[in-house]
Amino acid sequence: MRSPKLSLGFTLIELIVTLALIGLLVGLASNSWTSLISSTRHTGVINDTHRMFALARSYAINQKVLTTICPLSVSLACTDNWNNPVSVFPDKNNDKRPDDARIHRVFNLVKGHSKLYSRTAGRGYFQLSPNGMSHGSMGSLVACSLSGTDSTNISYLALNIGGRLRHLRDDNGDGVIKLPWGVSLTCPKT
Repeated sequence: MRSPKLSLGFTLIELIVTLALIGLLVGLASNSWTSLISSTRHTGVINDTHRMFALARSYAINQKVLTTICPLSVSLACTDNWNNPVSVFPDKNNDKRPDDARIHRVFNLVKGHSKLYSRTAGRGYFQLSPNGMSHGSMGSLVACSLSGTDSTNISYLALNIGGRLRHLRDDNGDGVIKLPWGVSLTCPKT
């Protein structure tokens, strides 16, 4: 009896089906990858902001000096554009300018993929007392990062009276954060 001849290679239909499945898997992986990168970048902005406030609080306590956190203009005055580099500096005379042009540290919080918006009633700055507590009025920041699928990651960062940040995030992915007192926050459309 003769043994059947083994065929080598793929038929055209097998090749087309295999390529279609590979294309489908690559498409799914691409969307997941884009979403993962977006989420990681947003988390980076949040972590950098927490780090900045912790460093400012540490300076205020250790150097026993009023410390201001804000984006600075070229003339070293606080502005309210949190998408610019943000400076942490001593402010003994409370004029919202670095004492002797001395800046402890500058943070580049947003790197093109995210935006930060302040909710400081137009002040555009935060201050920490020498005891580490919030000085004057408190405020908050809203972090918005574009996701790969036309959605937005949004987080709310509020400075409490103790000089620490509280963080709320959009857990259900609808682009809205409902604050405990009923206010709903969304990212501005740009």
